[in-house]
Amino acid sequence: MALAMLFIAPLLALLLWLPQLTKKHQLPAAGENRTAIVAVWRSPLAWQVTLFMGLNAMPFYVAVGWLPAILTDSGLSSAQAGEVHGILQLTTAIPGLILAATLRRLNDQKLAAAGVSLVTALSYIGILYLPNLAMLWAALLGFGSGASMMLGLIFIGLRTKNAGDAAALSGMAQSVGYLMAAMGPLLLGKVQELFGGWTVPLLLTAAIAIAGACTGIAAGRNAHLEPALKLD
Repeated sequence: MALAMLFIAPLLALLLWLPQLTKKHQLPAAGENRTAIVAVWRSPLAWQVTLFMGLNAMPFYVAVGWLPAILTDSGLSSAQAGEVHGILQLTTAIPGLILAATLRRLNDQKLAAAGVSLVTALSYIGILYLPNLAMLWAALLGFGSGASMMLGLIFIGLRTKNAGDAAALSGMAQSVGYLMAAMGPLLLGKVQELFGGWTVPLLLTAAIAIAGACTGIAAGRNAHLEPALKLD
């Protein structure tokens, strides 16, 4: 039931927001003529940012929902699994403390976005094949997930030229991205039931993180969404 709520809550939020797509909004920019908000749903760059958020949040949601069960099935005690899970939660906060300002100053964020996603992928492979180093993998997973989700939010500001465009991209990226993420634990649970173990689910989650790295290369380019329409 708890895992189902991870999916239901974002879905309800998305359904409530969808009617806004039929409306046209205008936002006056200070010192400039009126401009139209970007048609984000038809923008490749907007989809790259959205997929980067979703594909990188999904492995974190999977870890929050399933990591203790994965670790106990690998031979750790419940107490040890709880400690590892705590390390995951703690290290997720670290990137926001040490990386946010640095990432904004880079000419582009392609390597950073791909790198942190690959750290997440490596962590899942490590959990599968070297579970005795679970503390290390949990720390790397928390860092990689925290950094990638932070980058996704940073991209909303870096890839837009005004507040109206940023608001439009934020609505799209966060609603779709976190809806994708919320599906992760449900999907992995079904895969685990189907295959009767954690090998395929963990490799699948690593593959999702690698896909996140690919979208990170695209979303990390020094580019901006262009307005679909200019209003005089």
